[in-house]
Amino acid sequence: MSTTTTLVLGPDAGGRSGPAAARGRPALLVDPAWDPDELNAIGADVGSLGAEVTAGLATHAHHDHLLWHPAYGPGVVRWASSGTAAVVARRRRDLLRELDDDAVAPYPDAVRALFGRVTALPGGDRPHRTRIPDPHGRLPRHEVVIHDAHAPGHSALWLPGVKVLVAGDMLSDLEIPLPFDPDDVDAYLAGLDRLEPYVRAATVLVPGHGTPSDTPLRRLDADRRYLDAVLRGRTRDDPRLANLGMAEEHARVLRIVAARTRS
Repeated sequence: MSTTTTLVLGPDAGGRSGPAAARGRPALLVDPAWDPDELNAIGADVGSLGAEVTAGLATHAHHDHLLWHPAYGPGVVRWASSGTAAVVARRRRDLLRELDDDAVAPYPDAVRALFGRVTALPGGDRPHRTRIPDPHGRLPRHEVVIHDAHAPGHSALWLPGVKVLVAGDMLSDLEIPLPFDPDDVDAYLAGLDRLEPYVRAATVLVPGHGTPSDTPLRRLDADRRYLDAVLRGRTRDDPRLANLGMAEEHARVLRIVAARTRS
């Protein structure tokens, strides 16, 4: 699934440069995923940098975005929007079952115990911008941009200092837009509108599944063109439809749009 894990290194208080600059630097870990061997490898990578995970962020409440490993720090606070936190609190058992159904190998008990243990960000459940609580000022400048596209309380992370947008499960080169019920189509369009200023300002876009891009506006345009086509009942020649599982997802989106039209 080309799932993307993002590690954001905070400021280096020592003023060093090169590989040594990472040693001792605080780090924000976003959506660590998602097979057991990959989770182990993330811990090894963080250790090789000499970095310390000081906070986590789960962009949304789908099982491949709620994982954690004791090597990252079992006491580290993992943040999520209040909408995401509410879904996890309500559906944690179901999400664990989905995780196990998709697993290529069993997850260790210690990983399962940490699954979905997220804390709600300040600001409530409406779409808004907020920051990860950082009383010691160790994280880089950022905004968490919250909307309801793809999942309730879906979050993106904007890093203005480096002009990087970590978009969660949107703006992918491999996946078409994936709303999840008839109401989500309008929410998805609103989410794209909400992300547009950040996409325009970004030098690099990091999707939750797929490859980073240095042409973020092309991703935004592709998602809008796809949704515009299905809403108008037209055939969209989107190369992502040839990717694994996307024909089935496209059929599901067409059913969602049909239900939306009937309502």
